[in-house]
Formats: sequence, C-alpha cells, structure tokens
Amino acid sequence: MSFSVPWLTEAQPDGSAISRPILVVYFIRADGQLSRESLIVDSGADVSMAPRRLCEWLQLRWEAGNPIQLYGISPREDCAVPGRIQSVDLYISNVPCRLAIPFCFAEGDAPFLLGREGFFDAFRVQFDQQQLRTVFEPV
Repeated sequence: MSFSVPWLTEAQPDGSAISRPILVVYFIRADGQLSRESLIVDSGADVSMAPRRLCEWLQLRWEAGNPIQLYGISPREDCAVPGRIQSVDLYISNVPCRLAIPFCFAEGDAPFLLGREGFFDAFRVQFDQQQLRTVFEPV
C-alpha cells in the first residue's frame, strides 16, 4: 500500500522559501521510548544521517559504531567531520512498518537525512517536484 507525503516549505533568512521532501519517522530506543523526527528524504545520500545527540538519546554507545569521516562539499582533511555508523530501529506510521537501517551519527550540527541504504531497499520512492509530494511504495 503506497502513501504520499507533501513536501515541507520553509522560509529562508533572505525571505525566499524552499520546499523539501520530508518523512516523519519514530526512532525506537531499547526501552521502547519513541522520538518523532522529520527527515529529509535524500536520494543522493548513501546512508542516513543524524547528529550525535540522537545516538546518545537512543542510548547507543558512540564508540561501538563503525568510524567514518564525512566530507560534505569540501574534500579537505581539515573540513572532515567524524561520525559513527550504527544500526537503528525506526517506525514509519504511514504504512505501518518497523525497519532496522544503518545510520551515520555525526559530531556537531548534522542534518537529519534519510538516505538510500536500508530505506530505499524497503521502499520505492518517487519525487514529484511539480506537485511537491513524495510517493512511497513498500517493495
């Protein structure tokens, strides 16, 4: 059963507006507590991402994750941001379904992104820029 979600339009500091494909998910902590987060659906991101503070809230041990260096728009070493990749459980209420997918937790103020690995294996994703909607179809 597919579902569609309207894009979120946000005002920018210069007075313009930008629309982005967003999906609300619930992260599941080991004790069952949920954290509701809005993630940008990013077909260009290999792996999903969130700031380290979510890793800590989920009560995951930072040191237990696989280390990675993130380079964003600059390949310079002094611009690298350390991160750790760990498996997390999340719940998507639109379907409903629960997924375990790899997540990169990054030091600092990282964006909340929903990348391809794990998620795009479970859903066929169609972006409709004209209608500002994203359609998700379980596979």
